[in-house]
Amino acid sequence: MEDMPRNKYPNTLREVDRFGNVRWYFRVGKGKRTRLPGEWGSKEFSAAWRKCMANEEAPTAPTKHTLQWLVDKYVQSAAFKGLRESTQSARHNILKVVCKTGGKVILSQIDRKMIAAGRDRRADTPFAAITYLKVMGYLFEWAVDSGFMSDNPARGVKKPKAKTEGHKPWTMADLERFYEKHKEGSQARLAMDMLLFTGLRRSDIYRIGPQHIRDGVIEYRASKNEEMTYSPVHTTLREILENHQTTHMAYLVTPVHGRPFKSAAAFGNWFGDVCDEANVDGRAHGLRKTLATILAEAGNSNSELKARFGWRSDAMASLYTRNANKRKLAIAGAEKLNENSLTPHLNSVRGTKAKDQA
Repeated sequence: MEDMPRNKYPNTLREVDRFGNVRWYFRVGKGKRTRLPGEWGSKEFSAAWRKCMANEEAPTAPTKHTLQWLVDKYVQSAAFKGLRESTQSARHNILKVVCKTGGKVILSQIDRKMIAAGRDRRADTPFAAITYLKVMGYLFEWAVDSGFMSDNPARGVKKPKAKTEGHKPWTMADLERFYEKHKEGSQARLAMDMLLFTGLRRSDIYRIGPQHIRDGVIEYRASKNEEMTYSPVHTTLREILENHQTTHMAYLVTPVHGRPFKSAAAFGNWFGDVCDEANVDGRAHGLRKTLATILAEAGNSNSELKARFGWRSDAMASLYTRNANKRKLAIAGAEKLNENSLTPHLNSVRGTKAKDQA
């Protein structure tokens, strides 16, 4: 009995004590062991083994070279553990959802058609579809690099278009309402001034303290992409910060306990509340867009904007400089129209023609 092939009963362990007695255990991976009674293959043994296999607390290990197997290896890899904790959590959550329905799929069966089908199942939520494609791309790229797959089936799968303008920039009317509601010296006013004059993300602004200012410049490594950002301290902001007394490593603190915010989400939720109090629907990221627009219209180049806002590529900077250039060209064109006493008004054109013909 004891020498029967074990593959008939997966997840079993055989142990022999010092007296030569054989004991059998059920164990999945590195999980807990459960003693199996009776001899190997006996009715008692088989019944206990089936009970263990059905127990939700002892799920079977993923079959080798399945999607779940690959995901388990990926989340234990140096590449994955080198990511920020927030990024790890976000990617892992998406992969868990994918593995609920596709975890048992063999890697060799996964192709572009299957990835595209996953995208299409998320057609009603285009941003979720885009994120899904990105995460699957990261997973399979690592798999190729690690030798588990020969190619990346997510590469080349077209991303859906998600039309959105994102957080809207603040208008002067928005700023006026906010400043009217939140007076100088308040935490809300300090947060507004810091966001408006620096253009930092909410994930960075709540961490800024005196230690980040060097020779009149706020130097900070952005938490989103780890790019260095350089925000020269405006004269007005410098005076505000010099008059602000703080005993913490961050200027901004919670209004109740007077301690630094624990997370970007906590700060963002609080700032959203003070915006609502001022009857403004703008948010922190909108102020970043407002400053970017102002700087672009003032003539800042792509390189200057990238250094200020911590953007790696020209894509985002070009969006602002392109819009600024369009605005300038439109204004210049209108000035030429006025200088030459031209008008697109239909009646005026007809009147001119009628006068010439008379």
